[in-house]
This record gives sequence, C-alpha cells and structure tokens, in this order.
Amino acid sequence: MAETTPHTEQGTRLPKVGSAQDKGVSIRLMLIGVLVGLFGPIGGFLAGTIVSADHTVAGLEPLFVWLFVGMLVGGAGVAVGIIGALRWVRGNHHLE
Repeated sequence: MAETTPHTEQGTRLPKVGSAQDKGVSIRLMLIGVLVGLFGPIGGFLAGTIVSADHTVAGLEPLFVWLFVGMLVGGAGVAVGIIGALRWVRGNHHLE
C-alpha cells in the first residue's frame, strides 16, 4: 500500500515525499509542463493567424495579442514543469 499523509482540509491523503505515488505525480507534472510550454506559443500563433482581422485591438495587431497570450500560457506550463522537476529531485533525496 502506498505511503500517504493525511490532508485535513479536503479529507484526502497526499502522497508522501519520495514514495512511488509522489514520483508518478512529479513525472506527470513535468510532462504536462513540457507539453503546455511547447504548444502554448504554437497555439497562440495559430489562433492569431486564424483571426487575422484587419482591425487592431487597443492599437495592437491580433497576431501579436494571441502570440503574447500563448507565451503567457507557455510560461505557466514551464513553471508547472519546473515545480514537477523540483518535486521529483526532492523525492529522490529522501530515498537515501
């Protein structure tokens, strides 16, 4: 049975740092972060080219606005990936 610690706020149990369950969560966070980090800007560029309106939004081209939003989403994905990597490394240090 996986080692867990009680979590009183939601009545659920969180995986203990360094357990096999925690490593799975860490790897999932890293993969999600990498995918969102890669496809966020690409999706923003694609959405900007699809919109390609002749008018500007607050003085900015729609392609720039959508690409900027995609970069923000990609940055958030990279942050999630870094958090997952740090969690994975912290879990490996507790195994020794």
